[in-house]
Amino acid sequence: MLRAELHVHSSISDGKDSVRKILKSAIEKRIDVISITDHDTVQGSLEALDVVEEEKLPIRVLPGCEITSSSGHILAFGITKDVEPKMSAEETCRTVRELGGVCFLAHPFDFIRGGSMRLKDFRVVDGVETFNAKSYFNFMAKRCAKKFFKPEIAGSDAHSARSVGLAINFLPDNLSLVESIFHARYDGKRVSVRERLAFLLFRLSQRL
Repeated sequence: MLRAELHVHSSISDGKDSVRKILKSAIEKRIDVISITDHDTVQGSLEALDVVEEEKLPIRVLPGCEITSSSGHILAFGITKDVEPKMSAEETCRTVRELGGVCFLAHPFDFIRGGSMRLKDFRVVDGVETFNAKSYFNFMAKRCAKKFFKPEIAGSDAHSARSVGLAINFLPDNLSLVESIFHARYDGKRVSVRERLAFLLFRLSQRL
């Protein structure tokens, strides 16, 4: 089985640390696969692919991003081109699939952090992030994923190298990375209050 981290943000969007620092942390934590899912851009993933290839690092990169649809955030995996934000969930998923990718709802019902509040969005995506290390609505996400028979994944939603690996997905290693996430099992723990406060203070300092 492969140990995969499927929801990480780098300093290319709103994360604290560089792609290189995130990769270093992931390798130290024995993670086999990582997807850097910066907001509305695949640039973090593309940089990770380049760094891993150039430096022959012992980790695989599943390219992706977290797209802002008009009704909530959608994790896209398996794409190497940016998708226009603010389209409907239906249009977003259609575009991602045309690019050869798949779509998972990110932290649904977490309205504070851009999660979808619409049940109809569960119908149009390929799967659901039912454990998010920062969300208080995982139980609702899991209930709806089961209702609509959608595959489930977990995400650390890490915005720093330190938080990488809070949620680990266990993927079969006999399939392509995109196919394997439909068979994920996962284990995760919630972000501590101290870490949440530290990140909020970091974000506040950036705005001052």
